[in-house]
Amino acid sequence: MVRAKVDPTAFVGGEARLGDYCEVRANVQIRGEVELGNQVIVDVNSLVEGPVRVGDGTYIGPNVVVGFPALKELEGRPKLPTEIGRNAVVRSGCVIYSNVKIGDDVRFGHNAVVREGTTVGDSTLVGTNVVIDGESEIGSRVSIQTNAYICKYSKIEDSVFLGPCCILTNDKYLLQRKVRLRGPTIKRGASIGANAILLPEVVIGEGAVVGAGAVVTKDVEPRQIVVGVPARVLKRVPCDWRSLLE
Repeated sequence: MVRAKVDPTAFVGGEARLGDYCEVRANVQIRGEVELGNQVIVDVNSLVEGPVRVGDGTYIGPNVVVGFPALKELEGRPKLPTEIGRNAVVRSGCVIYSNVKIGDDVRFGHNAVVREGTTVGDSTLVGTNVVIDGESEIGSRVSIQTNAYICKYSKIEDSVFLGPCCILTNDKYLLQRKVRLRGPTIKRGASIGANAILLPEVVIGEGAVVGAGAVVTKDVEPRQIVVGVPARVLKRVPCDWRSLLE
């Protein structure tokens, strides 16, 4: 076994297991049951708090927190594990909560937040300042651009594009009455434009396109283009349009 390189200012707890050629840089804290695969880098000032498992070749940037406890865990419930797959890149300032599963080859921008109960599929991009507010399913090859907000209980299928600053919502009564929170569902290959807003429970059909700034109040059929406030059908998606994320 090739020993990991651990900076003398870092702390690695006795329960941690480090793979070959790992590098733990200055002022990193690794606590609890943490397993780092081979050639993992944890950059300066980051905290990895187990139970956490990180796959081979993943880079965790400066000032990142992995395994941040959910509220119920702070109140004394057992902490659930976080998994990050192989060859992921988690850039500086990100916070990834407990009970999160992230696939292989996922790329994060800076200062993204992923709350508990979320899954993120392989080869997905989570852009700078994105917030995924928990209990959500994100597919593979999804592109989530800067400042997008994904509310709790959202479902995003494979090869979806979410433009900058788009917003998904889950409370149609804005805390004015009790309601079961339900986020939107975005089907495979759909594209959501910049600053678009999706209201609770709407379903965006496969291959549909939502224009920039649209407010979607009802379901969108597959391969329809909708625009405006509230969103209205403009036309069908042209036959030669297909998601480049497929």
